[in-house]
Amino acid sequence: MRKLVLFFVCLLSLSVSGQRRSNRQTSTIDIQSVHAQQYADSLQQLIDNFRHTEEVAQSSVRSVTMNPYYFPIISGAILYKNPLQQSLGIKWTPSSLIVRKAALSLAGVDEQLLATENINSQLSSMYAKYPNLFTQTQDQMMEEGALVTDIKAPIKSDTRIAEQIKLTDIDHKVTDNVAAITRRPNFWTVKGSMSLQFTQSYFSDNWFQGGDNNYAALSMFTFEANYDNKQKLQWENKLEAQLGFQTTKGDTCHSMKVTSNLLRYTTKVGYKAFKNWFYTARFQANTQLYPNYKTNSDQFTTRFASPLYLSFSLGMDFKWNLKRFSGSLYMAPVEVNARYVSDEDLRSNYNDGPDQVTKWTWGPNVVVNYKWKMWDNVEWQSRMYWFSNFKYTNVEWENTFTFSVNKYLNCKLFVYPKFIDDKRYGSNEVKNDPDYSYWMLKEYLMLGLSYSW
Repeated sequence: MRKLVLFFVCLLSLSVSGQRRSNRQTSTIDIQSVHAQQYADSLQQLIDNFRHTEEVAQSSVRSVTMNPYYFPIISGAILYKNPLQQSLGIKWTPSSLIVRKAALSLAGVDEQLLATENINSQLSSMYAKYPNLFTQTQDQMMEEGALVTDIKAPIKSDTRIAEQIKLTDIDHKVTDNVAAITRRPNFWTVKGSMSLQFTQSYFSDNWFQGGDNNYAALSMFTFEANYDNKQKLQWENKLEAQLGFQTTKGDTCHSMKVTSNLLRYTTKVGYKAFKNWFYTARFQANTQLYPNYKTNSDQFTTRFASPLYLSFSLGMDFKWNLKRFSGSLYMAPVEVNARYVSDEDLRSNYNDGPDQVTKWTWGPNVVVNYKWKMWDNVEWQSRMYWFSNFKYTNVEWENTFTFSVNKYLNCKLFVYPKFIDDKRYGSNEVKNDPDYSYWMLKEYLMLGLSYSW
């Protein structure tokens, strides 16, 4: 019996000591956890109250979280001004939220304002019950840049634009006969350019027109008139003229000498074959504008129509037009050339004898023309020409680099290499030289005025 009594006493002492340890652990719980739970309970109470109203019942959880007006109740421990101002102000507060909504809607108040007032009321209640939870004020958050200013209401206009328009009566009766006017499209495009340049010139010793290294002036003119009906037919016309002079050194007969002397007309008529290919007929004529003389002599080396070059061919023309690069590739299996010399004294230099006025040759030829706008103020225009009559070959490559300063001022670099293995094109001083080179070169560096249209 004594042992049984001692057993119950031990059990009772163990239960009492366990209860005391449990109470000590509970008392050590952080008071902030209690406050956080109270804050969460207050938010849950706010949500439960709103669910009984018609606004919250019709809205989804996503619409509530996306609405910026609900931000204060989920932003954390921040003391806002609007709930305090609403609580301290003199306002009529109906007992029923539904009745209040009906009354305010009759007064023309926005429904969003009704929700905002209820949020402010709930926040004011939380401020009064749990002041220790709110450690920051709205002014402090504004200074730190964590909050933006309140959303401004959009400006509403009471006047409609349609009401300001004055209506006028229009007489729809037509008393005169109206004739339709038909305008034909203009398929012609016209453009051109002209320039006056000051140049530095270089000529190889065997250049067929002669020349001295010097500074000179050069004028250039280009005119183009092109027809394109946007279907099958194209007709291109180009007229080029160049005339340059330089002061001569050691020439007792002439104070000025011609350095550049060209008059050239080119026309092409093309009929579209497929894609960018055209059946094309090409004709070109070129001669000199001004007579040129030998040094210290009145004997001509070239003059107008002496020589006059004429060429005609039929072939295929491929054309491309990219954003900055455009041009054409013309290939003809047979080109017929005629070299006409009107001056009897010059016929032996260009034809087979003084009695041969016109010399005919034929053979294949290739012509490439392209324009490349390398940069906004740098442009490269080029013409490549190849012809062979199976006895001699003529290759020309004209390059003009234009560096634009503005619309009226530019700098041009003209480089013109030429290959021809017919000594008739060489000057008399060098054409009988056994070391005569068939390669020739002309170069200009020009700075001056220009105008394009």
